[in-house]
Amino acid sequence: MLGCWYYVANYWAEFSGDGIYGYNGTTLGSTEFFIEVKFSGGSSTSKPFQFESTRGTKQVRASGERLYFSTAHPEGYPVSGGSTYQMWSGGPYGAGALVNGFGSGGYTAYEGSVAHAGVAHQFDWTDPSSSYPGRWYTFIKSPKFHRNSAGAYNLDDPPQLGSAWYGSGWSPS
Repeated sequence: MLGCWYYVANYWAEFSGDGIYGYNGTTLGSTEFFIEVKFSGGSSTSKPFQFESTRGTKQVRASGERLYFSTAHPEGYPVSGGSTYQMWSGGPYGAGALVNGFGSGGYTAYEGSVAHAGVAHQFDWTDPSSSYPGRWYTFIKSPKFHRNSAGAYNLDDPPQLGSAWYGSGWSPS
């Protein structure tokens, strides 16, 4: 997967990326991802939370989770024992369908106590053909948003990313 986070405003970042996926040396399709993350105080909204594939999919799932960044966790770590984790699923979808994870409202969460906040986003999907079992996945972590003295979270320009901020692969289940 290739992609980049873009600074839009001090409370708003956008991600755009794409990739190719396959099975045992056979290319199945290419994907595109788009996410906007906006903070308002301790509230975050990831909307749109979009996935598109050149090949039809049996099921698409999207998940979101608020993170904090620290010296001990430069990669980001779930806040509040994972209580902000949410999952959405839908499908099947035809080739080229634009899938909005979490519908028109997007992924929303609140956590206003950490110094450096972010959001972990993940997409995973299955193929409609039983010849290609398992799930393909892509995760994308947002840049760091820093809490100011008024309790608002602001983004640096250019955005600062934690370590291991994206990845993709395949899982047999």
